[in-house]
Amino acid sequence: MSPKNRELLHQNDPLSTPSGLRKGQRKVKKKIVKFHTDEEDILEGDVKLFRTKASGDVWQMRYLVRKEGKYYRKSTKQRDLYKAKEVAKKNYYSIMGLMTTGRKIFSLTTSELVELYLQHQQRRVDDGHITQGRFGTIKTQTKQFLSFVGENTSIAGIEDKKYRQYYRFRKDHSPSVQNVTLINERATIGSIYKFGIEEGYVAGNQVPRWEEMAKTTRKRGHLPVSAYRCLYKYLNKWNKSVKDEKDIYERKLVRDFIYILANTGLRLGEARQLKWNMVSVVKGKNKYPNVKIIVPAEISKVKHKGDRTAIKYSPSKKARDFVFPDYNKPKEPINRDILYKMWKEIREDSGIKEYEVGLPYTYYCLRHTFATYRLNFGNVDVFTLSSIMGCSVKYIEDHYGHPDVEKRMDYITRKSTTYDDVDTLFIGDDEIPRNLMAKE
Repeated sequence: MSPKNRELLHQNDPLSTPSGLRKGQRKVKKKIVKFHTDEEDILEGDVKLFRTKASGDVWQMRYLVRKEGKYYRKSTKQRDLYKAKEVAKKNYYSIMGLMTTGRKIFSLTTSELVELYLQHQQRRVDDGHITQGRFGTIKTQTKQFLSFVGENTSIAGIEDKKYRQYYRFRKDHSPSVQNVTLINERATIGSIYKFGIEEGYVAGNQVPRWEEMAKTTRKRGHLPVSAYRCLYKYLNKWNKSVKDEKDIYERKLVRDFIYILANTGLRLGEARQLKWNMVSVVKGKNKYPNVKIIVPAEISKVKHKGDRTAIKYSPSKKARDFVFPDYNKPKEPINRDILYKMWKEIREDSGIKEYEVGLPYTYYCLRHTFATYRLNFGNVDVFTLSSIMGCSVKYIEDHYGHPDVEKRMDYITRKSTTYDDVDTLFIGDDEIPRNLMAKE
């Protein structure tokens, strides 16, 4: 071995010099920093009491919450060791109590709190306190909440004043959203926090602070007689322009779906969930057969006493079949996307695009059409109508107004009725009286 190689080997040999250092190297002493100035273990070492330079004479406590993998730290606010031990013991037993009931010690994330809240609401559905439809609305509203605050955000880290930005956030992302919708979402967010406080997940001082917003009501758009006649004519010929079996099926189904909404005042979601065992033929006083449609509370939007009924003619099918089944999945109701896609096509091609500038007709307008015509043309009072539609009298009056006084007087003094104006309106073009056609 050459002298040069022997020198290199010697330099790289950790045993060639004391302490393993190469020749000429200095040993670096490690500086040990002691953070705690005093320490004391209690409760068999589960809890550590300590003081630091920053805390001075005040004792702190520390406890490892193994289930959550975090240390629970808190000041005892005591300088006396004996008093500090007593405070630490109380805090420890309080923590253990919370853990025994399955509660988290550290702040939940927003998604964790929402999940617990939805479980709570589902139990309310199971117990009959709210409907499944209402639960669906709540679930949708929680998605808006999570979109605003972030799914993995710590609840404890959200400042109460943050919610002053909520309305602006929603309108920036959904310019057409109505004030009443935002106020309803606000109520659900408030309910989430109330649940969190009651369960010990949220501190009482974290309740959101909101900007003021007026709950304005706007008269709902409905189809005037001329628009409905236009829609009726279009739908009767709509399925004849296609030859594909699926297209024919869906067009006929959507056509009947529209007729049901316009004649019963059902909500879109209620009509989708209808099954044939909710429908029964009833012999009417006029020449037209009637059908009673039972709207079970579990498919309704609102909780009410018992079921409600709506009237419309329909054929009969198997009891547990959906009235409006999906073509590809007959055991499921028709897909919402299909309904919306076809309604857009119907609006544009039939010429009933908007009831006001920028406000297009929707499926919900058909429910409003039913209510408006029954109030103004039919012999129906607001109390009966509210029962049929599953809403309050106040709601009817706020959204549809009051029928003309002259028409109310006519109903009161009328001795007999030769025909129901509204039923006649919805039968067909040839049977609509001329005097009614002029009323818009």
